[in-house]
Amino acid sequence: MIIMSYLEKIGNLIKENRIQSGLSQEQLAKMSNIQRSQLSKIEKGTIKGVNLHTIESIFNTFNLSLFPAQIKPGQQDVKPFVKWAGGKTQLLNTLLKYVPKEFNRYYEPFIGGGALLFKIKPNNFWINDFNKELVSAFLCFKDNDKFIKMIDQIEKHQQNHSEEYFYKIRDLDREKSFANASIDQIASRFIYLNKSCFNGLYRVNKNGFFNVPSAKKTNVVCYDSNNFKSIRNYFQNSECKITSLDFSKAVETAQSGDFVYFDPPYDNYEEQKNFTSYNKDGFSKQDQIRLADLFKELDKKNVKVMLSNHDTKFIRELYKGFEIIEVEARRNINSNALKRGNVKEVIIRNYID
Repeated sequence: MIIMSYLEKIGNLIKENRIQSGLSQEQLAKMSNIQRSQLSKIEKGTIKGVNLHTIESIFNTFNLSLFPAQIKPGQQDVKPFVKWAGGKTQLLNTLLKYVPKEFNRYYEPFIGGGALLFKIKPNNFWINDFNKELVSAFLCFKDNDKFIKMIDQIEKHQQNHSEEYFYKIRDLDREKSFANASIDQIASRFIYLNKSCFNGLYRVNKNGFFNVPSAKKTNVVCYDSNNFKSIRNYFQNSECKITSLDFSKAVETAQSGDFVYFDPPYDNYEEQKNFTSYNKDGFSKQDQIRLADLFKELDKKNVKVMLSNHDTKFIRELYKGFEIIEVEARRNINSNALKRGNVKEVIIRNYID
């Protein structure tokens, strides 16, 4: 079973890299000097007719280690449980190149979907987000009783799903009684709406009410049972702190040897308005300046700091003097399909590792 699981992980890793690189199976097979049928088998996790040299040829094409840490035999895969604007799933392989090889405690003050956390799986971490509904979901994974209640309610949402039901659940935050809802009720509603709303978007209006329309799906699948259990097991076997505070307070205890990853709402390109309405107050230029000041304070404390943002003149000026790495990412969450596509981003860090 372990061998098969390992082969499946290798196949998934190759497929992820191929898709992220915009390659077809035929193109990758040609680049790796192998047959397309062999590549198809590998991506499906099968071994018949495939040898180690064939797999190595593909890994060399992507400049990957044949035994990368993220696919060690016996490890449970963990992935984000919600779709998130600005999520880092499709940039993970790039980010992993710049994560420090060694660090003590891990901090992520803008956790969002948690793609990097779930990939590197530190044993000691503090995650935070100013979205209290998102944080409610993370908290349920940490507490087994709340986790069970959350799952029960998610399943009820799945069973009751309809266009009318979606708007009934969506509009609960307009009611005064919603302020007294339990953490598991808030979490299950949050996950249901994420899976059934248009394009998996989270957006609130000026009053703080969720206002994304329905995706008009006949049926919805709100959770992957195996993945949810893997997240629960990971959280309950780790030393973790989960909060919903201002980002500056979520790194107050960071000290020399710790690692902080900032993935804030991005700075706007001058020529277009970007999505920053994660909460009713948004994330302003002044917030970006405050974050840059915090980055510099942590640098003085010898904390290892990495940050992602759009590649704008404003951001480059704020972080002048630190290593700035240009990357290209694809953004798929936008109500306007014409505005989805490749964008230029930067990874900024204060260490060389």
